[in-house]
Amino acid sequence: YGNAVQMGIPMAAAMFGEAGLGIHLMLVSLHGLILLSLLTALVEMDLARSKAKQAQGLHLWQILRSTLRNTIIHPVVLPVLAGLAWNLAGLGSAVVPLCLVLIGLSLAYYGLQGRARGALGLSLLKLLGLPALVLGVAHWGFGLAGLPLSVLVMMAALPVGSNALIFAQRYRTLPSEATAAIVFSTLGFVLTAPLWLALFLTAWTLALPHR
Repeated sequence: YGNAVQMGIPMAAAMFGEAGLGIHLMLVSLHGLILLSLLTALVEMDLARSKAKQAQGLHLWQILRSTLRNTIIHPVVLPVLAGLAWNLAGLGSAVVPLCLVLIGLSLAYYGLQGRARGALGLSLLKLLGLPALVLGVAHWGFGLAGLPLSVLVMMAALPVGSNALIFAQRYRTLPSEATAAIVFSTLGFVLTAPLWLALFLTAWTLALPHR
């Protein structure tokens, strides 16, 4: 899950202007709605099935009820709704510092010993593998080009976001690797972002009519 809001919005505004920011915000809305709800529902359904096998007594409707309840009352989904009210109250500027504190505390708690290799692999996949995949599918699969393609690929090229850590902590699955991946990918983005921008700049230059 990429850092599409805290880092992505100012990046899109600075590099692509108002038109690019509008595309980015539209993608963020769909991105968050689909990924957060789908991932939560899939994991909660899997957990409910596991509990049903252990209990040997839960029916399908009980599994669905448990899944729906845990999907709504969730440390990622529920705060999104609460965040809307928080932002309306004029307190939205506290989000970034709080996320940084969360990541810093997690890094201090888990440490990096024995986890750096996995985190580096995840960071490379996020910074290079995912945007390359998005570029191929978006351009050759859906025919996107120009500004929409650039915004989409740069969004995919963003570093790992804090939501990945929240999910990892929620389901007790590799939280230390998720924390380290956030740090490594954020540092690596300083190097990979210019590469992707140079690629698009070259493509735009070649697409210009020659006199």
